[in-house]
Amino acid sequence: MRVVDLCAGAGGKTLALAMTMQNRGQLVACDVSPARLEGSVRRLRRAGVHNLERHLLTIGDKWLKRRAGTFDRVLVDAPCTGTGTWRRNPDARLRLTEADLAELLPKQAAILDQAAALVRAGGRLIYATCSLLNEENEDQVTGFLARHPEFVAGDGLVLTPARHNTDGFFASILERR
Repeated sequence: MRVVDLCAGAGGKTLALAMTMQNRGQLVACDVSPARLEGSVRRLRRAGVHNLERHLLTIGDKWLKRRAGTFDRVLVDAPCTGTGTWRRNPDARLRLTEADLAELLPKQAAILDQAAALVRAGGRLIYATCSLLNEENEDQVTGFLARHPEFVAGDGLVLTPARHNTDGFFASILERR
């Protein structure tokens, strides 16, 4: 299986993917931050992951275009407001502004559009946030499906602190027909 973690960050989810894949197939960790990407590689090496490639995403990068339609799974753990973590970080709500949300929404949509191009026919795009806001979750998925009719929504997951006694979390599986 060919899998890409498009917003790999520090590599936590990349590590989980690698363990699930049992060091088979191809796993690609991508991020826009060189420091986070480098940190994830060290973490993954310590865990014995050897089926990993990393790629630093830059403006004008041809990597995404050259790999269009070649991945079975694409994970987008999108940058978000983090409203789902307020239970653990109550001061974070004091720092969040409407301008922050206004900046994040088009960024999330653009990342989803980039990710869509990587998914092969029959493959899946998994969109996730640690947000409780509809604008970052259901509305992003609805907008994505309107822009990409070649995808259909599959299973999803919504966790809330009140109902599940955990951080807030959203995930949606989008399958390319």
